[in-house]
Amino acid sequence: MFGCFHRETHGITRDASHQNVLLMNFRRVVLFIIILLQITFLTEGYGILCPVDTTEFNDSLHATLLPQHAIKTIPPGNYSGITYLGNDDYAVVTDKGQHAGFYTFHITLTANGDIQQVENKGLTMLAGANNDEEAIAYNPLTKHLYIGNEASSEIIDYDMKSQKTVNRAVISDYQRRCHVNRSIESLTFDRRRNRLFTMNESPLIGDNGLLVRLKQLTTDLKEEKEYSYLIDEPLESPNKADNRHAYGVADLLALDDGTILVLERELYIRALKLNSWVMNKIFRIKPGNPRKQFVAGWRTWLRLVDSDFANYEGMCEGPRLSDGRHIIVLCADSQDRYKGVLKDYFRTIVF
Repeated sequence: MFGCFHRETHGITRDASHQNVLLMNFRRVVLFIIILLQITFLTEGYGILCPVDTTEFNDSLHATLLPQHAIKTIPPGNYSGITYLGNDDYAVVTDKGQHAGFYTFHITLTANGDIQQVENKGLTMLAGANNDEEAIAYNPLTKHLYIGNEASSEIIDYDMKSQKTVNRAVISDYQRRCHVNRSIESLTFDRRRNRLFTMNESPLIGDNGLLVRLKQLTTDLKEEKEYSYLIDEPLESPNKADNRHAYGVADLLALDDGTILVLERELYIRALKLNSWVMNKIFRIKPGNPRKQFVAGWRTWLRLVDSDFANYEGMCEGPRLSDGRHIIVLCADSQDRYKGVLKDYFRTIVF
């Protein structure tokens, strides 16, 4: 696998015993074989389980992880999804709040792609309540915004020209079989295919091991195809309480070469809060191919000194650099700057 792995503060410690490592690796091999045999699950609803593509990547992304920045010029938030609108404007959703809707942030980047300034241009309220808005994607061809709601496992289609919600659809198997707060967490528009992609955060009830379902949808929100994706084995035991431990897929980003970036996130909250951490990793995939190409990773901590804890949940591509390189913009959920300790962090990755 290729890419960069950045150590925030003291980096990653590996305290698992040799035996546990062997067991984890064995489990991954077994799950990989299951994907290849395509017996992981039966497709439900309108999705079609697609054949496996086992071709290798013939290139790699050489990514540079730039510093994270605590932004104080925007309202304290639970920023969970971000998408680029153009002209340095971004639509951003928060997973808590009284009303459905989205913020528009103007994000200025430096010549090398680093965050320089973030300005709040206002909140656009939509009809209805906020049903845990976790993901957002933008189709620049039609000027439509798509918002993924985790609580209802629903995606809505908002026409920015008419300023009306024109369509909505429920991902039925997510709704029926997801664990609480583990449904839609990601959404991206693939301009090359003219399709949307979404993925459940963690395995559905009854699905095998670490497998989640990548859905391909038409722009009118009809399920078209379904693929398997294997999330990484968590560092902490999956038996930890849900309010202290979460792991799985946080967001997706379709690239113009037909591949998709997957943002995986593991969050662990210790009983006394100190030394809690978040691990983020980005992988590159081809839909239907079980291979994952590592792109970048980092871990942040909640400490008494030099704390940088940041729960990154949103990811999108911003404008290109002058030399043609890509910029990925990420936003973190600070739980409304919880108790004055957590911060609204943004950062970028360049490749």
